[in-house]
Order: sequence, then C-alpha cells, then structure tokens
Amino acid sequence: ELEALRERRDALAATVDRLESLYAEAEDLQEMYGTLRAELRQRNVETLERMVNETFDLVYQNDSYSHIELDGEYELTVFQKDGEPLEPDQLSGGERALFNLSLRCAIYRLLAEGIEGSAPMPPLILDEPTVFLDSGHVSQLLDLVEYMRDDVGVEQIVVVSHDEELVGAADDLIQVEKD
Repeated sequence: ELEALRERRDALAATVDRLESLYAEAEDLQEMYGTLRAELRQRNVETLERMVNETFDLVYQNDSYSHIELDGEYELTVFQKDGEPLEPDQLSGGERALFNLSLRCAIYRLLAEGIEGSAPMPPLILDEPTVFLDSGHVSQLLDLVEYMRDDVGVEQIVVVSHDEELVGAADDLIQVEKD
C-alpha cells in the first residue's frame, strides 16, 4: 500500500510539473497576445487617424481646423488652426455631421483595406447623411461620395436620403413611398 501511495505521489508530481509548464506557457502566450494586440491597436489607430484626416480635409473645406488626433483609446480631438484642442461636442451640428461622415468613411476604409493588403469591398451605406448639413456641405458630401467611389474604389454606395441634391446625383434611384 505504501508503494502504491509512492507511485501515486510520483504520478501527481509529474502532473504538477506538466501543469506548471503549461501554466508558464499560457502566461507567455497571454503576454505575447497582449503585446501583439497593443501593437495592432496602435497601427489601427495611426491608420484610422490618417484616413479620418484625409476624409475630413476633403469634406470640410473650411480652414478653421488643422487636424484630428486619435489616441490609443480611440478618443478624438479636433485641433483648431491655432493649435488649440477642441472636443468634438463643441462642433456645430453641421460640423459634427461632417466629422461623423469622415469617421464612418475612415472606419469603412480601414475595414476594407486593412492594415496591409485589401479585403473585399462591401457596400458603403450612408443613412440620411445630410441631416444638419447646409447646402454648401451637401455638395462636399457629393465630393466625398465621388472620392470613395473613384479614389478608394467603393463599387457600391447606398445613400438613403430625402435631399433632392443627392437624389439628382444618384446613378440609380429607388423611390420608397409609404402606403
């Protein structure tokens, strides 16, 4: 019986050794995953920030703002021409709408293009993008749609809108009426 207990103790000691080795390997993997995740996140943030600025420059052709910065937590800050930061909630309704469109198009580009390479391009859907926009900014929205189609290569852009200027610029029109 003593011999059987010794064999069981040795077997348990071997199991403990294997589990400790497995635990150490799991800790190494977890640390490597955390480092990789942080690196990929930073690369995403840098790419997304660049794309947001490119798109915002295209649709917001006013010289009030110099650029947009995105931090590691995806918090956005708009910088005025004098270098002073401005929280996005301090923008006017129209500016916020353009900012939102810029962010959505940048996220779309990041998802479609990826960090290195490309992915299949899904349709870009803009639902009532002219809300809060004056007529001058609506024409800039048309420039954005053209940019996404011609320069980015989006094959299908679906715009849901009541705005006659957008309706007139559409390649195809589907009209939906209630009743």
